[in-house]
Amino acid sequence: MSENREFHGSSVDAAVEQAMKLLDRDRGELEYEIADSGSVGFLGIGARDARIIVSNAGVSHNWVDSSDVVEETFKSPPPEPTEDLKITEEPEAPGPQESSVDEAQDNTEKPSEPEAASEEMLAAIREHAVGILDVMDLDARVDIYDAGDYIAVDVATSEAGLFIGQKGETIDALQHLLNVIAYKNHPFGKRIVLDSEGYRQRRIEAIEGMAHRSARRAVREQRTVELPPMNASERRIVHVYLKENIQVDTNSAGDGGERRVVISPQS
Repeated sequence: MSENREFHGSSVDAAVEQAMKLLDRDRGELEYEIADSGSVGFLGIGARDARIIVSNAGVSHNWVDSSDVVEETFKSPPPEPTEDLKITEEPEAPGPQESSVDEAQDNTEKPSEPEAASEEMLAAIREHAVGILDVMDLDARVDIYDAGDYIAVDVATSEAGLFIGQKGETIDALQHLLNVIAYKNHPFGKRIVLDSEGYRQRRIEAIEGMAHRSARRAVREQRTVELPPMNASERRIVHVYLKENIQVDTNSAGDGGERRVVISPQS
């Protein structure tokens, strides 16, 4: 009985190698057609895996369930979002949880006078940002300036929803990419913060509102309240916002994409 199976890889050769591994066959035993040759994209944007369709007609080999293969074989994890406006990365704790008090103590040391960005540096960052927008085929205006603690890159576009993405995933990934390419050959102390029409500040206010309501609920019902999974920058917002609230404690729990803030009433 004939059966077709699809395989992915960073290139056609990589997809064929995966098919050989999973099907336990030599290259000469494979019958396949190329469904998509794939693309490396530009600066990682628009990249896609190559795809091949393999037929096992007339071959008695058993199929191997691809779910047994680690998903990371086929694609890399998304870049970790970098710090946001006035928000520093949540520090790693020695144990499974870390308290907001510990985080506040770990983040007391700050540079006294950050170095000012030169006009050449700002011009280079603008060029990189415009290049990313061109690849995304977005009609946008880019404003860039040295904000003191960070370099602000503000993008105004009629397609802000597409640029920001669901829960800010796209703008966070683009911010990470912009930091990587801008500082690849020019090390610099300040981070680049990518924003669009005040999204960052609105997001901070939304998270603070959620933290406030959840803290009141924890106190009122005298029970622990878990917030939805958040990235490190967003968890930091909650810890900082509630650290002066003597009625509650905050900790982070969970791993990877499921890491979240847990709010507990003071006993």
